[in-house]
Amino acid sequence: MASFFRFLKLYRTELVKSGTGKIIADPVRVEFFTGPRTYKVFVPQCPPVIAAGTERTVASAKEIRLSGEGLFIELIARTEESFGSRQFCEDQIDALVTQLSALISPDLFALEVWRGWLSDAHLLAGDMWLKLAGPVSVDLAKVGAEITEFSRRARSDPDLYARFTLMSKLLARAIGMLPSEEKFLWLWTVLEVFPMKDTSNIAPLVEHLAQTTGHSASDVKDRLQIGRLYGARCHLVHNGRLPFPVGQLGAVLEKLMAIDLVVIRSLGGIPYRGELDRFLG
Repeated sequence: MASFFRFLKLYRTELVKSGTGKIIADPVRVEFFTGPRTYKVFVPQCPPVIAAGTERTVASAKEIRLSGEGLFIELIARTEESFGSRQFCEDQIDALVTQLSALISPDLFALEVWRGWLSDAHLLAGDMWLKLAGPVSVDLAKVGAEITEFSRRARSDPDLYARFTLMSKLLARAIGMLPSEEKFLWLWTVLEVFPMKDTSNIAPLVEHLAQTTGHSASDVKDRLQIGRLYGARCHLVHNGRLPFPVGQLGAVLEKLMAIDLVVIRSLGGIPYRGELDRFLG
């Protein structure tokens, strides 16, 4: 009977012409192999955001069957506890991917086939983010008119439009991510593009939010904890980790996303609708 939970990242490549076998770098095992092979895995059965008050099946077991075509790179991290350990496992695997990229080639890891917990008959492994959100009503005619005005306003200033384009890329990437260091970094960088243009000082951000929300600059800075968010960004970039426990990360990212959206809405001339009021008190 296995005593460890196992997390898998699987890649496929056509670049390795010879050389199969294993490398042990505890707690990760790396194997270069050719198929066929079958994995039993846990598969999410619902999106990371679901409507509050609904009943959903969160995950179920599934088999992944690999054909005999191509060469696969399997990285499996093991842990004695699955709950809360996904980040640990992914960090350990990413470290091996980075080392193999430096020692061989990063092109080996261009195609990821799968990532997730392996399923054993006697072990239930699961670790996922799930957010409950209220349903929304969409008036397509109104939204279409707002998009037209938003685009007209953003395009009226070439510098502003270039910044908005980059902010859009970062925000769109962050929206599709689960809570993580990367998501925090993309969401914060949106604000460095604007309104913190040409400076790393948080003062322009505080002033912009104060003007947009109608609150004082001191309230915005203190109640939204802008200084702490910037400090977390610096800690992440310079010390390699976020200074938030896992249990707080979701709430921090939700606030940061709300700040981003208020700034972006203001760029398009869309009136403030109180999105930050619950944080400002």
